[in-house]
Amino acid sequence: MNAKKKQVWIEAAYQMIAAQGYKAANVGSLARVLEKNKSSFYHYFGDWERFEEELLAYHLELSGPFSQKINACETVIPGMINVFLEHKTDLFFHKQLRINRFKPHFKRCFEIADQQFIEAIHDPWIKFLGLEEQSFLAIKFLTLISENLLLQITDENYNYDWLHEYMMEQSKFLSDIKAASNK
Repeated sequence: MNAKKKQVWIEAAYQMIAAQGYKAANVGSLARVLEKNKSSFYHYFGDWERFEEELLAYHLELSGPFSQKINACETVIPGMINVFLEHKTDLFFHKQLRINRFKPHFKRCFEIADQQFIEAIHDPWIKFLGLEEQSFLAIKFLTLISENLLLQITDENYNYDWLHEYMMEQSKFLSDIKAASNK
C-alpha cells in the first residue's frame, strides 16, 4: 500500500517537472496538487534528496519501454515521430534533466537514458540519413541534434508536423554537408 502512495508523489512530480520545469516542483506545490499533507511526503521519502533519487530511477524505468518502442520502429518518419508524440512527458522530463545537468545525479540519469535511446535508434537513424558506410558520423550527428531537439521543443511546437519538419531539416543539413565535401 505504501508503494502506491509513494508512487503518486513521484508521478505527480514527473508530470509537473515535464510541464513546468524543475524549479516548479517542491514539496509544497506537490502537496497542493495532490491535496495531501507535506508530512506524508516526508513520511514516505524522508527528504527531497531521497525523493529525487526515486524520481530519477522512475525516469530510467520509463526510458526502457520508450527505447524498446523506438527500437521496434523500422522508420524515423513516421514511426519514431509517433513514439516521440506518445512519450511527450518522458521527453519533456528528459529535457529538464538536460537543462539541469549541472547536478551530477541529473547528468548521470540523462546520460544513461540518452545512451539507451541512441542504441535503440541506431539502425533506422543510419538508414534515414543514408550513412550506412559512416555509422560513426551518423551517431555523432544524432547526439548533436537530439540535444538541439531537447532545447527547441515546447508545448506549442511539439506536434507531428514540427517534428517531421525538424527531422527533414536535419537530413537536408547533413546532405548539404556531404555534397559540399564532395566538391
